[in-house]
Amino acid sequence: MKTIPKYLVFVIGVLLLFVTACSSKGKIYSEWRFQNRETGEYLYEEDGLCKFGSEKMGESSLWEIEATPGEEIYIKNKKSGRYLSLDGDRVTCVSVEGERPESAQWFYGNFDFVTQKNCGWYTISNKTTGIESRLAEENGSLKMTGSDRNTDFSSHWTLVREKGSLLSFAFTPNSVTDASFLGQRMAEAVSATEIKSDYHGSNVWKLNKDISGFPKFSTENNLLMEALYNMALEEMLLDVRTDSTFMAGALWPDTWTRDAVYSIYFSYAWIMPDESRKTLEKQTLKNPEEALQDTGSGGSWPISTDRVVWAMAAWEYYLYTGDKGWLASVYEGLGNTARKDIHVAFDKNVGLFKGETCSMDWRTHTYPNWFTNAMIGSSFSCGTNALHLFLYEFLFRSAELLGKPESEASYWKQYHDILKTNINKYFWNEKKGLYDCYLYPEISAYKATGRVGVMSNGLCAILGAATEEQSKEMVENYPLYQYGAAVLYPSIPDDFSYHNKSIWPVWQTPYMYAARQAGNVEAVNHMVKSLMRQSALFLTHKENMTYDTGYDRGTALNSSRQLWSVSSYISMVYRVLFGINLTEEGVSFNPVVPEMVNGKLSLSGFKYRNALIDVNVKGNGNKIKSLKVNGEEKTLPYILPAASEGHYVIDMEMVAGAPDNKINLVQAGPGKCWSPVEPVLSLRDSVLTWEQEDGLKYYLHADNDTEDKLVTSPYSMKDEPSGFYSVYSVDNKNGFQSDMSNPVIHTTRRAVYEAEQASHSGTLCKVHPGYTGTGFVVDLCAKPADLGFTVELPEDGDYMIVLRGANGHGPDGTYCAIRSVFVDGKDTGTFILEATGDWTTWMNSNYIGLRGMKAGTHTVKLSYDPDNNGYDFNMSHGKENANDCHIDHLEVIKL
Repeated sequence: MKTIPKYLVFVIGVLLLFVTACSSKGKIYSEWRFQNRETGEYLYEEDGLCKFGSEKMGESSLWEIEATPGEEIYIKNKKSGRYLSLDGDRVTCVSVEGERPESAQWFYGNFDFVTQKNCGWYTISNKTTGIESRLAEENGSLKMTGSDRNTDFSSHWTLVREKGSLLSFAFTPNSVTDASFLGQRMAEAVSATEIKSDYHGSNVWKLNKDISGFPKFSTENNLLMEALYNMALEEMLLDVRTDSTFMAGALWPDTWTRDAVYSIYFSYAWIMPDESRKTLEKQTLKNPEEALQDTGSGGSWPISTDRVVWAMAAWEYYLYTGDKGWLASVYEGLGNTARKDIHVAFDKNVGLFKGETCSMDWRTHTYPNWFTNAMIGSSFSCGTNALHLFLYEFLFRSAELLGKPESEASYWKQYHDILKTNINKYFWNEKKGLYDCYLYPEISAYKATGRVGVMSNGLCAILGAATEEQSKEMVENYPLYQYGAAVLYPSIPDDFSYHNKSIWPVWQTPYMYAARQAGNVEAVNHMVKSLMRQSALFLTHKENMTYDTGYDRGTALNSSRQLWSVSSYISMVYRVLFGINLTEEGVSFNPVVPEMVNGKLSLSGFKYRNALIDVNVKGNGNKIKSLKVNGEEKTLPYILPAASEGHYVIDMEMVAGAPDNKINLVQAGPGKCWSPVEPVLSLRDSVLTWEQEDGLKYYLHADNDTEDKLVTSPYSMKDEPSGFYSVYSVDNKNGFQSDMSNPVIHTTRRAVYEAEQASHSGTLCKVHPGYTGTGFVVDLCAKPADLGFTVELPEDGDYMIVLRGANGHGPDGTYCAIRSVFVDGKDTGTFILEATGDWTTWMNSNYIGLRGMKAGTHTVKLSYDPDNNGYDFNMSHGKENANDCHIDHLEVIKL
């Protein structure tokens, strides 16, 4: 048995607090604290006066929220029973007998994409005054203010669910009720085609589309579950574009690779195969053919490399159709994708692919504040590497099925095995029993972040990186909020709510599949509840919700009928409750039916190749007691052969298997899941300084093999070897680790080589200010500059090189500038310059390490597509062909 990690001990204490707080079995309730963003202090009441304290003031700082028929709320103090109210210009707490006055009604103001850096915090206004007047802390008391709501942090609030029932919400067969920060709200299925919700006032969903052509899901006593499935089918149809491909959601009319691919893999390949194929074919580039990377951070690929997720959907489509012609048609394109990524993004030092955390393409939102997009493209995502792992499984298995030479299949298998080994070597955290989310770049010695991500862990489990024991351990240990799985844990405290501080149905779906594989009924139960609660209350399958309040209007962006959220719910029915899984041999069954399911479940009209399948499941649990096919009992495990024809009725009876079903339920908010803020580091005269905070320990990290050391500010670097150094902090209370600080360079030599002094065939220019030296060189993909630098190394040893330049295309889009780098004629790596949309914004590229160099004269040459293989083409190739940059200088740093 492993020692329980420090953060799990903290979690256990939280759970005990929750259990103790429950006043009666079956009652759902929530008690909240209001924390001011600017001061970090908590609101409490004393003799009718509103005051603030840095400490939690017992029940006087606990508040109960009561709902109104609309979206307004009442805020009542737990200890006194008085209501927060507005009396003229004064904010006070008053006792109310009889009908509560309108002046005691409040409403939340959320932020949006334009004001995204505030998302996750709320303003609070009174119904009588409107949103222009808001609650704010001023000199230790509560006031109303009309200041700028976007910049006045004294009027921003974090709501912390401090006490309450284990979960704030509960289900009946027909409904869900949530004791939320909006007060008690409810959604109810009136029928299998109608759901009412009062979450945002009184609203209703009614089925309008014809869904009779899809598998019919029916239940004996789970009407809400059934109605939400029907709503998902309708929303799936609404997400089909006029060109018969999938759009990403109500807010996103375009087709996006990752959104579509995950959706096709989850369920759409099974029930909309024609639209799935057309969508996949659309999301490719030509000449050469390769998978398309969506627009994203700094100009898309190769800052992001998770386009390889395309292989998951391609394989699932093959498993459903058995069409080897399809495999043959996509094999070459995915092979080109793999070869290009090997050249540009594969790091031989660690045997992993670089690239942004899979799907979380939100600039620097999920990374340290100092990360540029080039730094993101130099880091290593666990989940993205799991996707690369599956790409190579697809390639070697397809090569075998298509009769390719054995050497070709072996080539792909080699990369698969390298990745599997190194994913576990570098990402698996034995102490946590989880996979860490990403590795820092080479300049930080590939250090693992202190955060974990649900998508990374889920993908490692279902795509074959994890062992069965690791998957089981991961499912038990992964942090789950009451509303669903944490996207990132611990949360980044000073960043907004979108990927950070949020819950996404799509990203917890692989975790849900892993829970089903592990037979963890409690984890499956929690995921099913999470998906049902949000879609029922919101009356749509939303993109995301806040991690602490389960709210659909508190993140930077949130689309209704989000494609992959819709598919996630459908897959919950197919893959989890009925346990359907497609293999090369046929259809296998491995349901997990949680206790919240009441009575028989039936799925009729499921089409699979030449077979029509009806499935019935009785009972609860994670173990099939008996399985019958057309009335005949079968030996377990059973697979319906791929060549089956005709009509089949599958009847399964479930029982509870091993009772070892643990989950790691954690609380959200400050003091519960927030890591420390990363330090900001400065180096002057060989002395490191940063601002220290009480309750934290600080550690120095170097880009070499030395162990991180405990340090305090100021810290002398005189005895430290040359290299890149960072500092991070660890919270003494819960063991949470901050992101690493900005790296500083401690070295005896930094040499700059100006581009205008190098050999080149480009154009010398001076029109855009901010360059160093006497100008810069224009390097166009239509007219490559082929810069050649001659550098002098004073001594043997290790060096880093970095390019300074500008890429005014974009911003973002698909316009990352890419150049192959040759050192002394040897292909050494790739420089990338992120798209900023401004030619006067000069940025550093990624760093390239030169190890074991000899003293003397060396050449560094930049080339664009030198071998005519398209490896330097970005995702605008064949369209805008915007792969241009301005080169300022090359810097060489002694390590």
